[in-house]
Amino acid sequence: MEHLRGTNVVFAIVMALLVVQSSTRPQPDELDDIKKTLYNACSEKFPLTEEIKNNVKNSIVIDDQNFKCFLRCCFDEMSLIDEDGIIDGESLAAMAVDKIKPVAEKIVHDCLPAGKQEKQDGCEASFKFFSCGIKLNPLTIELLPLQ
Repeated sequence: MEHLRGTNVVFAIVMALLVVQSSTRPQPDELDDIKKTLYNACSEKFPLTEEIKNNVKNSIVIDDQNFKCFLRCCFDEMSLIDEDGIIDGESLAAMAVDKIKPVAEKIVHDCLPAGKQEKQDGCEASFKFFSCGIKLNPLTIELLPLQ
């Protein structure tokens, strides 16, 4: 039953992405729906305290295992990380909306060495990528589904 529920979450996310990508300019409520679905799916598995969420919203990144795995969960739900902890930066940049596309492209270029990612823990890889992105540009926070 748990597998079916997970499949439904992934299906909902994929459908929401198709809706967003099919229009020239995604509506804010569509993006909010995607972020809410991701947040609900991943915070259930890796709960975040209000303190961590507030810190992250203010570009203060805390070395917290639940936060690290929350990030990996988000990447995993969007099919942006594989079982070896390799992040698909090209797809991430392609999915970004116009407002943050240049930010996404910059952090992918600067934080994911082309062809040089090594097998590692997915939670750690996600955290390193996000931390690097926040240091480059605080707008990186726009990529996260924080409530």
